Amino acid sequence: MLKKTSLILLVLTISLLTVLPYKASSNSTTIQVDPPTSIVAVGEIFNVNITVTDVTNLTCWELKLYYQNTRLNCTAVIKGPFLDAGGGTYFGKTITNTYNSTHGRLLAYCTLLGSTSVSGSGTLVTITFKAETEGSTALHLDETQLGDENIPPDPILHTTVDGVVHVGITGTPDIAVTNVAPSKTIVGQSYPMKINVTVENQGDTPQIWNVTAYANATVIETKEITLASGNSIMMMFTWNTTGIAKGNYTISAYAWPVPGETDTTDNTLVDGWIFVTIPGDVNGDEIVDIFDAIILAGAFGSTPSSPNWNSNADLNGDGAIDIFDAIILAGNFGKSDP
Repeated sequence: MLKKTSLILLVLTISLLTVLPYKASSNSTTIQVDPPTSIVAVGEIFNVNITVTDVTNLTCWELKLYYQNTRLNCTAVIKGPFLDAGGGTYFGKTITNTYNSTHGRLLAYCTLLGSTSVSGSGTLVTITFKAETEGSTALHLDETQLGDENIPPDPILHTTVDGVVHVGITGTPDIAVTNVAPSKTIVGQSYPMKINVTVENQGDTPQIWNVTAYANATVIETKEITLASGNSIMMMFTWNTTGIAKGNYTISAYAWPVPGETDTTDNTLVDGWIFVTIPGDVNGDEIVDIFDAIILAGAFGSTPSSPNWNSNADLNGDGAIDIFDAIILAGNFGKSDP
């Protein structure tokens, strides 16, 4: 123990070490399928929209949408009105219902022809499908691009939300969140951490749905899940705490209800809390000092399978407590909050 503590203290004396915090960009702009869930009969012709939310200075966009070609056939694509608010546009599309042996693909794109741009929310494109066979398929957005008014356009950061179509599905749907397990209880501001969420399809039909993890009311991440009846799966969500205010956060997960689901009491599970603090504050007392160094030293060299593992001492969240964690602690030694 003394040897390990000495190692940590040695690191603390190295004044030339520069700690580079984890950085990631975030943005509220979203491209999504609307409605997120469609229930249709075999042979039915129906529409879905692809919308954009909270975008600033948009001049051009491009997207690809994938779907199971045994379930759906894409018959038409119409430009949405959103970009037209900025003036004349050029719109293009390519429908490939047999893109490969299992999926069809739509490619669509649009650009303003002048030097203007648009901001806000609206519909980018409206897509017409014909439902072919019974079953469910995701409407998966991929390689989406938004560009601003610069020449050439700079990319606009955004997230995507897929949709799902249920064709002729009958039965009693019921999905649930059964466990929420944060990987640690204390995390340094600007560093990532993992949250494991277990979900289960408790109904008698296969389902496709979205699961969202939250820290208080802040969305951590949304993932799509496909599960056969009676199956469960654990998903790993990553919370990037860059820009997150220090303090306590309650962790929860929400399984978005599927069509026809009536038992939604188990779709939400609140379980666990996380304290966001100064990087290197292992014990959560809002100061980085010798007590944190001693805790880190006691877990030094460990991994999650080790008997002396302490997840809060894994400061960079890489699954090992090593010199890199010691460097983070050293770079913040003596800092306190407030």
